[in-house]
Amino acid sequence: MTFKETLSFRHACKIFDENKKISDSDFLEIMEAARLSPSSLGLQHWEFWLIKNKELKAKLRKACWNQVQLTSCSHLVVVFARIKDLKPGSEYIQDEISRRVDKTSEQHAAYVAKVENFIKSNVGTSDLEIFAWSKAQTFLAVQNMMSMAATLGIDSCPIEGWDDENEVQEILGVDKSDKRVAVIMPFGYRVNEQKSKNRRSLDEILKVIE
Repeated sequence: MTFKETLSFRHACKIFDENKKISDSDFLEIMEAARLSPSSLGLQHWEFWLIKNKELKAKLRKACWNQVQLTSCSHLVVVFARIKDLKPGSEYIQDEISRRVDKTSEQHAAYVAKVENFIKSNVGTSDLEIFAWSKAQTFLAVQNMMSMAATLGIDSCPIEGWDDENEVQEILGVDKSDKRVAVIMPFGYRVNEQKSKNRRSLDEILKVIE
């Protein structure tokens, strides 16, 4: 399958085959695609939870407009956007910088200061500002997850629809000041074939500036 064919194969699958399961090796390939994704400043703004608990899945489904994908899929992944870890002064930022090319203590401190100054000047330090930035980065990982899944013949359906974000956070037992749900990702195998994609032509979306 070419990459273009992969993109054509991918669609927001609404009905999964409950009896068909993704192999462990294929699922790890999907997660590896997420792990290798780009992110602003290379800070890897995401955290992924694989939800296996059926009771938890049922609660999430109820909170997410009763979307059947959450309980019929083979694998359900909750994608979080980090908040607390990306605040200037966090241990997470210190650790991320330390993982990179060896630096002297002075170089390390200077690089940390550069990263934190960028956040203060260009992102902001409120939870809402950090979340907007962090969530945007998670979409890069989610796209790679969906594309990798499609290359393996696996379907997906990104879900952002829920009535009350606080309820979803409470179900998962996560404080919003720590991290917030960005997307919920069901993966599995389609029951029905997908219709041809309806997309605008390149002429309609591409503007060339000479």
